[in-house]
Amino acid sequence: MTRRTIAFAGLLVAAVAVTAATREEEAKKYAADLKSKDAKVRLTAVKELGKLGQIQRRLTEPYTAEILAVLKDSDPKVRGEAARTLGLIDPSEKKEAVTKLIDILKAEKSEDAREGQEMGLGSLGATAEDADVKRMAREALLEQRKKTESKREQKTIQAALLLISGPKKKN
Repeated sequence: MTRRTIAFAGLLVAAVAVTAATREEEAKKYAADLKSKDAKVRLTAVKELGKLGQIQRRLTEPYTAEILAVLKDSDPKVRGEAARTLGLIDPSEKKEAVTKLIDILKAEKSEDAREGQEMGLGSLGATAEDADVKRMAREALLEQRKKTESKREQKTIQAALLLISGPKKKN
């Protein structure tokens, strides 16, 4: 190997290390923003944590409890996005997350928040390896489908159910 190649490899390794540290700092900043008084800041924070969690689960794993707490936020958009984010970050304690989402969904008044909660349940059910967790998420979605008359929400529920069971196979 030439010196130039070795130098380039060293720079590349350093750049990756800096990027990883930067993402961890970002996750920490967004987790702190979840406590902001401004709903727009909380909404942005939960969305960004979802993006970071999709990139690398370990970035958001330490903040799962904070995201779960935001499920009870005063703003319905923040509540809905927090539920979507839970599905995106794939928390290690899926059963706990699914149980909380089911409980919150039952009492939710806002259609925006319910749609986020339904998609969160779909995503969590889709990635769950435990058949009971999949069943819990699916049953909650089916129950919600019976309760709602909104066509938009019906479509959201159908999409969430498809995440869990996958598309039907044609013969």
